[in-house]
Amino acid sequence: LICFRNLFGICFLCVFKMASSLFVFVMAALLPGALCNMYDVIEEHKAPPVACEQGCEDWSAVPASAALWVNQSMRAAAGNACAQPGLAVNTYTYGSICMCKQGVVPSPDSSHPFAGQVFKMQNQFTGEDDFVSFTWSYGSNYWLRATYEENDALPLRLMPVTGSEHTYTLYSMWPGFKGYIGVDQDILAVMTNGTTVGALQVQLESQGDNYLMKTGTDTYVSFCTASCQNNKWLKPDYTNLTEAMPLKFVNVTDNTTDYEYCVSKQGVPEQINVQVGTTPDFVVISFVTFENNTANMKPPTAVVSTDSGSKQTYTGETHQYKTPSGDRTYLMHFVKIDQLKPRTTYSYSVSSGGVDAEPSPTFSFKSGYSDGPTKINVFGDMGVYEWNNMANLQKDCEDGNADLIIQMGDHAYNEGAEDERRGDGYMSAWQPTLANCPWMPIVGNHEFYDGVELGRYLNQTWEGSMTQANKFANGRSTATSALGSFLSRGNHHAVAKSGLAGPSHTSRYFSADFGLVHLIALDLNVYFGVDVCGDACRVSQLAWLKADLAAANTNRAKVPWVVAMSHYPFYCTGCDNAQQSAQWYASNEAEFAGIFNKTAEKQFLYNKGIEQDKALKLGASSDKIIADLIPILQEYGVDLYLAGHWHYYESLWPAHIAPHGHGGTPIQKNFNNPNVTVHVTTGNGGPPGLDNFTRYGNRIDSTRAQSELFGYGRVIALNATHLQYQQVANSDNSIVDDFMVTKTRSTGPF
Repeated sequence: LICFRNLFGICFLCVFKMASSLFVFVMAALLPGALCNMYDVIEEHKAPPVACEQGCEDWSAVPASAALWVNQSMRAAAGNACAQPGLAVNTYTYGSICMCKQGVVPSPDSSHPFAGQVFKMQNQFTGEDDFVSFTWSYGSNYWLRATYEENDALPLRLMPVTGSEHTYTLYSMWPGFKGYIGVDQDILAVMTNGTTVGALQVQLESQGDNYLMKTGTDTYVSFCTASCQNNKWLKPDYTNLTEAMPLKFVNVTDNTTDYEYCVSKQGVPEQINVQVGTTPDFVVISFVTFENNTANMKPPTAVVSTDSGSKQTYTGETHQYKTPSGDRTYLMHFVKIDQLKPRTTYSYSVSSGGVDAEPSPTFSFKSGYSDGPTKINVFGDMGVYEWNNMANLQKDCEDGNADLIIQMGDHAYNEGAEDERRGDGYMSAWQPTLANCPWMPIVGNHEFYDGVELGRYLNQTWEGSMTQANKFANGRSTATSALGSFLSRGNHHAVAKSGLAGPSHTSRYFSADFGLVHLIALDLNVYFGVDVCGDACRVSQLAWLKADLAAANTNRAKVPWVVAMSHYPFYCTGCDNAQQSAQWYASNEAEFAGIFNKTAEKQFLYNKGIEQDKALKLGASSDKIIADLIPILQEYGVDLYLAGHWHYYESLWPAHIAPHGHGGTPIQKNFNNPNVTVHVTTGNGGPPGLDNFTRYGNRIDSTRAQSELFGYGRVIALNATHLQYQQVANSDNSIVDDFMVTKTRSTGPF
């Protein structure tokens, strides 16, 4: 890692490059006061998209690509490799992309005046003005209909048919959905088979400024209404000329339509991350491969070495997972690295054990420890956005300001999108950080959306036990998505299979000791109608928590601090809205429309078939988690409770216990020997947008400090009597808030 800094200490260039050149990223290239958040990621281990028939163009050869990169020197170094440019991630949300190299584009002539040109097509039938595009909801091909705004219109390149005047095939230029237009079940569709087989030929007939598309001797393209439930699907077989659809051709000049999503190479490790163990003497290295040939597959391996030169090969286990569409199969690998010496740097490379396996680049991590100053970064709510904290966290780990990263839920926004490619892009973007710095993922409400229903999280951190048999481990997991599978299965290996009071056997809730801190992760989704597990999970979690805390208190001489976490806060500004529905509060839609958007909430409940007056209320849900859990935190003397969900930062003074989310009045306005748990909300690691305190009542009685800046927390346990909390701004690494909790008691209830 090479970092150059200006006189003000603000990061303006950080470059990291693996020795094998397979993975390169830049943290930032900025002027004083500018952002230092998302980095550029070059992924040479990715392959060009199928749609890029001529391969990928050099980034430097495409002037328009300059605006996508944080650092122009990285753009120049990227060549034609696949990448996630740091300023492109808000637009290209499913992972690495490349600019397709253009083949020979046909030139217009008198027989084909539109040859090679790209157009959007607007319906000019009487009373109509919508544009043509496609839907992703029907089968393996994508049906066309005339129901869209211009921004969503499908760009189509007209390819001339030799020997037939004014006759063309139509080629979709939509990134990720390139292909010729054919006919599927009597409806025009994008055929993503990568060939011209089945391509529909259309002859253009001029009609003033518009054109009709003729598909046969007496047949034309038009749209259906009543017979299609007014979906306006495009069909090729209208015989009545008066029914034919006139189209206006709107020229497309934006060459960004040539960006395509890259694909995974066979047997090449990706999404590599190191998950912390229950105790500091082991970690679990997790990674993904895609391999068509799984015959004679051996267990995955990690070759680990230390600075002294000693080297050891560890073997692990593999889980096979298919996406909901069934189109892609993940091989998820988990290798436990144990008997680690404290505070020691280990280098490693991983391989799947498949016949097509390639070793990963060499990464390194620093092992945990059981004593001495303990440094942990913690936050909730972070996706792949330009303003996230990936670069900040990497820098903290490199600078020795963090030894562990904890993400308190809402991974990726949303991990299941586009057949789980959103989750892939998230973990690939994270790899430069998480392959080199141990982390602990916690479940949030967004792990339930886009059809994954917690699945990707549960499998990726692993909720069941696994045994190596029949080539793949067959442990129990309720996960139904790839990222859930990957996170929960790795988490199970790392933290759910053991514990002071016995294992939790689930990635929904678990605990781990790290340095001077006993860390507890909880899942509160059941209280807000998100998780169908319901009361069974609630009751078992409460029983496990009591046992875990009782055991932790017997170990306070060695591990003096207890920090509990979940995605949802107990007390915060906005937590006590009695009339708001809990389902809306925890919904995907609320994250983007705003939690207090009453119109959007009403439409959400209607769409879900929930009567507004019968919806589960946020106030009641908030009261329930307080009634269930606050007495336990008090009984066992939990020092600090951290949460996210709200996209802001708020710290509270030690306050009287209250039954509602607005909390009680302050007991004291310092943190010297507090007799209650200290509460902090830090849910602005890098979500789609920020929450505004004004909309939620400005503050509650116990509010101490607030910030609406994107940021993250640092928990620093200095010794048995002093624990420091800092809130850091993503934009410039400045300290937004800083306070110290001191105590003389060692254990027991408050």
